[in-house]
Amino acid sequence: MTAPALNENPAGASSPPLAVPPADVWDAIRPCILRYLECKPLTPPLTLEQLRNTADNFLQSAPFDSQYRDFLMVQLHNAIWQPVVESIPMERRILMLPPCLRSSKECPATADAYGLVCARCGRCCLGDLSTEAESLGYAVLIVESTRVIEPFLARGEADAIIGVGCMPALERSFHFLVNSGTPGLAIPLLRDGCRDTHVSMAHLQSLIRSHRTDSAGFPDYHAIRRKVDAWFQPNALRQLLPESSSGTEDATLEWLAFSGKRWRPFLTAATYSAITGCQPDAFPVSLRNISIAVECLHKASLIFDDIQDNDNVRYGRETFHRQHGIPLATTAGLHLLGLGYRLIATSGAAPETVAAMTDITSHAHLELCRGQGAELWAVHHQRLLTPEEILRIFRLKTSPAFTVGLSMGAILAGNPGLSGLLQAFGDALGTAYQIQDDLQDWRTQGQTEDFQTLCPSYVTALASAHAPAPLRDRIAKAFDSNSPGKAALLREAAIATNSESLARTHLSEFRLMALQALQPLENRNLKILLHRFLAQAVPPPAQP
Repeated sequence: MTAPALNENPAGASSPPLAVPPADVWDAIRPCILRYLECKPLTPPLTLEQLRNTADNFLQSAPFDSQYRDFLMVQLHNAIWQPVVESIPMERRILMLPPCLRSSKECPATADAYGLVCARCGRCCLGDLSTEAESLGYAVLIVESTRVIEPFLARGEADAIIGVGCMPALERSFHFLVNSGTPGLAIPLLRDGCRDTHVSMAHLQSLIRSHRTDSAGFPDYHAIRRKVDAWFQPNALRQLLPESSSGTEDATLEWLAFSGKRWRPFLTAATYSAITGCQPDAFPVSLRNISIAVECLHKASLIFDDIQDNDNVRYGRETFHRQHGIPLATTAGLHLLGLGYRLIATSGAAPETVAAMTDITSHAHLELCRGQGAELWAVHHQRLLTPEEILRIFRLKTSPAFTVGLSMGAILAGNPGLSGLLQAFGDALGTAYQIQDDLQDWRTQGQTEDFQTLCPSYVTALASAHAPAPLRDRIAKAFDSNSPGKAALLREAAIATNSESLARTHLSEFRLMALQALQPLENRNLKILLHRFLAQAVPPPAQP
């Protein structure tokens, strides 16, 4: 097949055509793509690099001109994602249309905070498209940027996007889709120019009308979140204890019920749901018990961490030991540990499953203690840790809780073979999460005049490691003599070396490592869920 000619611009159009073949050629391309993917199946989400490589490989075996590579990337993306989008109810989809489709000379539309408000005057295709899509259940937004759409997704009001745009706009939107793990389909404009553009109505209407009633779809991220939150309501937690309970147990349950992010039990429930296909309304009691156990162990570690760091505030309120004193806080922490292991033992899972979950949990518990112990040793002996030592502490102290949440769900779902992949994802996720936390602490405290620090920080460790030799020597001497001026020296070094920016770079690298760990994952539902989780726990850098 020879390369098809590009669409010619209609009379009066001033912009050059894009490297997009005529709409009538699209139907010849799609079967070639589907045959290619049958031989080399791919699991979404794909990174932009993966999609480019796939398009290049496809071009080696297909008779299409390389000038259409970007267009083929869009078509490959659509072919990979379409079964997912088709399984999502239309009332949970957003149709995103570009304002440049309107008639620039005759359009009477107005604008509001959400974009263009179409007057449905019939002078362009926007009115007909909006009317049809809304009749099917879509939310229709006529906007130029995905930023307007992000709140809808964050609130759980939509699960998929079908977008129209020029190739550069679609590439920008792709970054958002892959980072957030949002299912999406795209239709390139046939003509660019940012005004009086044109789209293939037949192909767009085919996409927005597509729906599969025979598919169970993928797990509802927000429904799982609501189910997990319901497990931690005070009355629900009370059922875990005997009828008579002490004041210490009451305070402990209140601490367990008080909302943090609850990401770790969410990971357990989401992983189980993605592997088994079980929906939240049908979650077994064993999953509830295991998920609560994961949070028990995490909340216990926070009590001890706050005591050891002498922190005053957690979740915007006084820490447990500030409210009740260190002796009672210590007892509450031990109570949560005991309750967590008891919930695993009595979860109702098969004995071999209980043994496997106990083994992985106790191993993670020991790793956490090693990490916390290394940090406390450094603080007690006034030793400045290197960036490499800090990262090791992160992997020991923060990553295990994420990995346990993931692994417990996989084990209960009967797929322990995922443990290696989930371990790699959890290690990178936990490290990125802790670097993010240190950056937040630096932004809120480190740049102020009263900056004081005793706890190891990745930002200040980078500052000391990269400081000029004279300043590095002064910092070392200050730590050797336990000088009160060491905090000021670290602040000076952090500013001089721009260690905050370097830490942000490393944060992005570990975030990318987490995404790369998911690439071999063949379970589509789990891969999408973990992409979405990563976007929530460690948001990607803002796109321009």
